[in-house]
Amino acid sequence: MTQPKRPAEEERLDFFIGTWTNSGHVSPGAFGPGGPASGTTGYRWDVGGRWLLYHSRFDIRGLGRYEVHGGLSFNSRTGKYDAYAANSLGNLLVYEGEWSDGDKLIFTQIHPGPKGTSRLIYTFSGKGSIRMISQRLAAGGKFETYFETTFSRPKTEKGKEE
Repeated sequence: MTQPKRPAEEERLDFFIGTWTNSGHVSPGAFGPGGPASGTTGYRWDVGGRWLLYHSRFDIRGLGRYEVHGGLSFNSRTGKYDAYAANSLGNLLVYEGEWSDGDKLIFTQIHPGPKGTSRLIYTFSGKGSIRMISQRLAAGGKFETYFETTFSRPKTEKGKEE
């Protein structure tokens, strides 16, 4: 039995596939005193090729090793992406996502509620990197960034991206 062709909305996520190095910054707060954060993230298609699964590991000053496993898939009923993340702090987060401005994939947290109090913004560069920003709703109804990182392809011994 052959697998049905994946929707274009899922094929659009193929850019994520593979291993990335992460370099970023955490603001002081729930993750400790803040400062640099670095790590790796890997993405792969699984569960019948319909879920893009990932595993991230970050070293964060004041927190130590932070890990998150998750997945995302296009929901043809809603026209949006369904996503989840389970992290080493014991949290399960559920998101709903959609594209904005052509190069931004924005996920709004829907669980735990109330809906819309935090979001993730992935911005794709034409240079083969991804910028991810985690934000939460602050006083005054504006979003504030508490974590940001850039995903880059690891370099080979000859200095080229894998």
